[in-house]
Amino acid sequence: MASIARVLIVGGGIAGQTLAVALARRGIFCETVEIKPDFQIVGAGMYVQGNALRALREIGVVEAIVERGWHPADDRFFTADVNGARLAHSRVPRIAGPELPATVTIRRRVLHDILQEAVGRTGVRVRMGATVAAIDDDPAAAGVAVRFSDGTADIFDLVVGADGIRSSVRTMLFGRSDPVFTGYANWRVTLPKPADLDAITWMMGRGKSLGIIPIAADHLYLAGVTKEPGNPRYDRAELPRLMREKFAEFGGAAPALLVQVQRPEQVVYTAIEEVTQPAPWHRGRVVLVGDAVHASAPFWAQGASMAIEDVIVLAELIATGRPAEDILPQWMARRYDRAVWVQQGSLETGERGHREGPGVYEAITAYLAANMPKEVAARFAKFAEPI
Repeated sequence: MASIARVLIVGGGIAGQTLAVALARRGIFCETVEIKPDFQIVGAGMYVQGNALRALREIGVVEAIVERGWHPADDRFFTADVNGARLAHSRVPRIAGPELPATVTIRRRVLHDILQEAVGRTGVRVRMGATVAAIDDDPAAAGVAVRFSDGTADIFDLVVGADGIRSSVRTMLFGRSDPVFTGYANWRVTLPKPADLDAITWMMGRGKSLGIIPIAADHLYLAGVTKEPGNPRYDRAELPRLMREKFAEFGGAAPALLVQVQRPEQVVYTAIEEVTQPAPWHRGRVVLVGDAVHASAPFWAQGASMAIEDVIVLAELIATGRPAEDILPQWMARRYDRAVWVQQGSLETGERGHREGPGVYEAITAYLAANMPKEVAARFAKFAEPI
């Protein structure tokens, strides 16, 4: 059994780019293949939580993320009722160290650019507009034979499927398994940030919620969640009107922001889906990471953080010089329980906060006022554990 000297990364998103840099910095050859012809990033803003910042220190991009993103000076975020009245505040611990923020919020496009720039500095080859067409992992062969969609072929010691929620590598390994709709959908839009808006606030409505989240000195994003029975497909031209109407009950800073949602291209509407892939997440010398195996609901904002942790641990194990047959079970033991805990806890939090019925809204807001800070403290104590 040989050590891992050549790695193919399928997917050029957050997980794939992080892994490419982590491997290159350790002197391990890798190549990335990305099906998109160019990087058109869908999304508005996102969180890079402390556990992800801790992991990303290993690839030298944390300073750029802090500089180009946003974070509250006091590491707090607020929970409010539908009228904007604050119910509770939670102070998030600084997992990555006292000199770094507890959480950075950032435009998804900006984070992707930072990672892409880091990949560029390593010289790792990124093949755009192509993907894997076939994988032949004959145990008797010296490596994994890969045929690409452009007709070329190569051999690698390890193939990593970082190709997202609709992973083609997952299908090749385990057969077709579609993501599962949770019953909820995200409504996201980026807007100019008023100068006096300097806090992350999540407002709880009746069966819905709305986050007001700064992501730069001059921009914020609205992140709304609604129940969407039947997973409807809305006409894109109707999205601005629908978003304004669905969140019209919210007060505080929300009305002045929602009135600015006027153009279809502003609104990113996505069904919230999950992937729950049974263990193991590897077969032979092929492994799946991130959303390809544990895509989760966004209520803990940990999807990207879990993917980043996945690949940092994987890079660490690859660098030990042991073969895939040895390191992948160890990687699985370090990642499975943690990722599944996040997936289950995140969805439970969302379901609890979006219940409906007589007296339910009052019960939810009373519960949050009494319990939110200690729940957040317990959750982040778990995030702070070694990976």
